[in-house]
Amino acid sequence: MTLCSSPPPQEPAPEPLDLRTLYHLLRERAWLIATCLLVAILATAAYLSRAPRIYAAHAVVQVEQEEPKILKVEGVQQERLQSLEALKTVEQTLQSRALLARVLDSNNLAADPRFLKSPASGRFSVWLAWSRHQAQPAPQPSREQLIDRLAELVEVRLRRGTRLIDIKVEHTEPALTALIANSLIEQFMRLGQELNANATREANEFLLGEAARLKRKLEASEHALQAYREQTQSASLEDRQNVVAQKLKELGVRVTEAKSQRIQQETAWRQVQQAGTNIQDLLAIPAVANHPAVLEIRSQIARLESEIANLKQRYRPKHPKYIQAHSQLAEWHNALHKTVLELPETIRSAYESAKVAEAALEQALREQEAAALELSKQAIRYNVLLRDVETDRAMYQAVLSRIKETDVTKEMKPSAVRVVQPATVPERPAKPRKLQVALLGLFAGLGVGLALTLLLNALDNSLKTVDQTEEYLQLPVLSTIPRFPGSTRQQVKLILDDAADSAEAESFRTLRTALSMLGRKEERRSVLFTSALPAEGKSFCSLHYALSLAQQGLRTLLVDADLRRPAIEKALCQNNERKAGLTDYLAGHKAFNEVIYPTEHPNLHYVPAGTDAPNPAELLAQAGLNGLLEHALATYDRVVLDSAPIHAVSDTLLIAAPVHTVCLVVRAGKTPRHAVRRAAQLLREAEARLGGVILNLMPRRRRGYGYYYYDSYYDYAYRGDYYRTKHGRKRKRQRTTEEQPARAA
Repeated sequence: MTLCSSPPPQEPAPEPLDLRTLYHLLRERAWLIATCLLVAILATAAYLSRAPRIYAAHAVVQVEQEEPKILKVEGVQQERLQSLEALKTVEQTLQSRALLARVLDSNNLAADPRFLKSPASGRFSVWLAWSRHQAQPAPQPSREQLIDRLAELVEVRLRRGTRLIDIKVEHTEPALTALIANSLIEQFMRLGQELNANATREANEFLLGEAARLKRKLEASEHALQAYREQTQSASLEDRQNVVAQKLKELGVRVTEAKSQRIQQETAWRQVQQAGTNIQDLLAIPAVANHPAVLEIRSQIARLESEIANLKQRYRPKHPKYIQAHSQLAEWHNALHKTVLELPETIRSAYESAKVAEAALEQALREQEAAALELSKQAIRYNVLLRDVETDRAMYQAVLSRIKETDVTKEMKPSAVRVVQPATVPERPAKPRKLQVALLGLFAGLGVGLALTLLLNALDNSLKTVDQTEEYLQLPVLSTIPRFPGSTRQQVKLILDDAADSAEAESFRTLRTALSMLGRKEERRSVLFTSALPAEGKSFCSLHYALSLAQQGLRTLLVDADLRRPAIEKALCQNNERKAGLTDYLAGHKAFNEVIYPTEHPNLHYVPAGTDAPNPAELLAQAGLNGLLEHALATYDRVVLDSAPIHAVSDTLLIAAPVHTVCLVVRAGKTPRHAVRRAAQLLREAEARLGGVILNLMPRRRRGYGYYYYDSYYDYAYRGDYYRTKHGRKRKRQRTTEEQPARAA
């Protein structure tokens, strides 16, 4: 371990609040959480004892999927009651002011004393409280105030994902809650019936007027159609159109057939003209080859050729039958030749006839088309008039049908809602819910306690733990001095003398060991104790550290360099006597040996602060402690100096440079961390060799939370009600509840 001579560190990040830290923080602030819980319990009990008993009547209605409609208009999208907007509309209507006014009037609530005597809320409660505060009779509430009061009692809510609506009425009178809830549903239905009746009456009046208008329009359309029929001399234009269309269709088919026939004949005629008188070429033409006469002759020729083939096998060529057969075959060949040569003229005649027939049919078709066009012209006006008549008749019939439906449904009472569960008189109060209120109070008290604990921890800028101190200051913690009872200003010496085996004495031995490891022996002979602010225990620590060195056998000199508020002499001598000391030496009035005084502890001597000096800072700046330290180190093994707080005066900064080691005493959980950081910075600027930090007055209740391994070691080493003293005999360990005020000196 070496002296800390590094440059001042940067501002560290905030320390995270881990589970272990949170646990110890809650243990430390358990009194605050318990106080908040107690206040919450008392407040909850007071509220439950004074809160009025509120009864709640509950009714449930169901919105029908689709409301019956009088008018039915096809092709127009209508609003359906299963949509969310329609359901919300019904929900808002159930708590509208108009409906509440009907409930108020129907039940005569303005004159009902039960309606006004219960505790109110909202604007009505303000008016009621003001009326009771005045020393005069309360004025009669206005109608708007009564409606506001009723609105505060009623709660209407749509169940999510359903068509059910819950109606809840709260009041101190159970019978009145059921009365208002059922009356609200009844008045809603009546309001719907009245609206439907008005809509039916208005629709009926509208339909009657519309029927008269459509009737006049229909009569005018029929007269116009009849006049046009008389003008065109056609009783039924539709029949004429059907006949003309049928004839036009037949002529179209016949013209198509005639044209096809003419094309076939024309093709055959052209082929015949190209073949000329060549029999083979003519027979190759389908029209010639397929002619019935040609087919008959060729059939006979084929038969004779077959017979000749048979005769040839039986007879010789000179046989009469064979010769006769050949003669008949020659005649049929001549007949085929003659017939084929005569067919072109027949084909030409057929072609001419087909062409004439086609022309005649085309002419008839054109004439029929002209007649159809003329008839279509007449049909345009006719169809317009006919459509007007049909449309007017359909509208007139629809209106007559709706009028009849209106007459049938005008006595019906359609409603958009249906009662699923009527309200009944409640038997038990719904509010206050004691268990829920009690749990809420407990959780609220616990939450406030936890919040205050975390808030106070966030506002606390002191150094509370070893790890936090080392991380923030970038300095080692040499030792943690626990807070302990049983030690007063006159009994400080007993910590290392009469209570040598205590955990407190062990903490100073730990400090002695830590300082002995800060370098070579020659570089750690003089130690200065200081603090950032007063009352942090620097004198207490310097005195006990010097005593621990003396108990180790080292000749130790304790110098009280706190010239403003000296405490060493008073603690050692236990009186208010002021001897010559440091101020007398620095002023040259006394020699070094004349200001050194022995103590009742072996190897321990001290130099008191001396007589009061009017200007301690100037005295220290002019004379310094170099001469004192040289004489002291030449005679003693160790020199311990107790100096003034750094932020209070500048004395310590004037004498810190020649000292081998400077210890900064910090009161755990109290000294602001920024003050300690600033003190360490000032010591570095004064070229002081800052060895580390001593955490003083560490609360024992923090135990591991405060100084972790130290406390667990002490608990392990000194456990039990009895322990063996240095004299070898047992005695009961003395415990007291007194705090030591001298430790804060």
